Amino acid sequence: MPFSLNSKRKSLDMKDDVEHSEIALERDLILERYEIIRDKSAEERRQIEKSLVRKLDFKFLPMVTAMLMMNYLDRINVSNARLAGMQEDLGMSDTQWSAGISMFYVGYIISQIPANVIIAKGSPRLLLPLCMLAWSVVTICMPAVTASWAFIFCRFLIGLVEGPFVPAVSLLTSSWYTKHESPLRMSIWHAGNTISQALSGLLAAGILSNMEGVGNIRAWKWFLLLEGKCSQNSTLKDQV
Repeated sequence: MPFSLNSKRKSLDMKDDVEHSEIALERDLILERYEIIRDKSAEERRQIEKSLVRKLDFKFLPMVTAMLMMNYLDRINVSNARLAGMQEDLGMSDTQWSAGISMFYVGYIISQIPANVIIAKGSPRLLLPLCMLAWSVVTICMPAVTASWAFIFCRFLIGLVEGPFVPAVSLLTSSWYTKHESPLRMSIWHAGNTISQALSGLLAAGILSNMEGVGNIRAWKWFLLLEGKCSQNSTLKDQV
């Protein structure tokens, strides 16, 4: 019996040695692909990794947080515009208004899976700003609508181009950070949604209260125009 136990322990030790050797070999093969780090010591690689995470935290994280904040602002802006008379000006019934709100989520759901496959295989540096630019253009065009069907169509388009955004940012976060680093960073950029709720109310209060009739334009139209322009400016800054 003791002999049997010793044999099992030896076999397990040998198995562990083989697994560790395979992992080490695999890591060495990966390092060989990158000239900048393959000749570095373990301590030097750790310092490089810390520096990389620090740069991501100061560049990537604020950028996606701001973009997600604009994403959420654009999603809820019609609720504030409705308070200033948008529904009445377009002659929409409550049913038509609800249809427009629902069509946003139809487009949002439709676009998520195919768009994220494209983003994973393409260049997020271009595709994400293009999505942001697209929804800001549609938002800027919304003050020109004069019928309920146009409102419903615009909301569908906005949902279509916003749908890929949050899953794509999640994909980027998990790609650039380790599984231990990702949860904290995801919680930080998710805070953009909470911040946008506060900002949306403040913007609505300021614009809807003070810009009614400026340039013979209704306040709700100014609200949509200014939020769309903010999204465009944010896109350009992120690109720079």
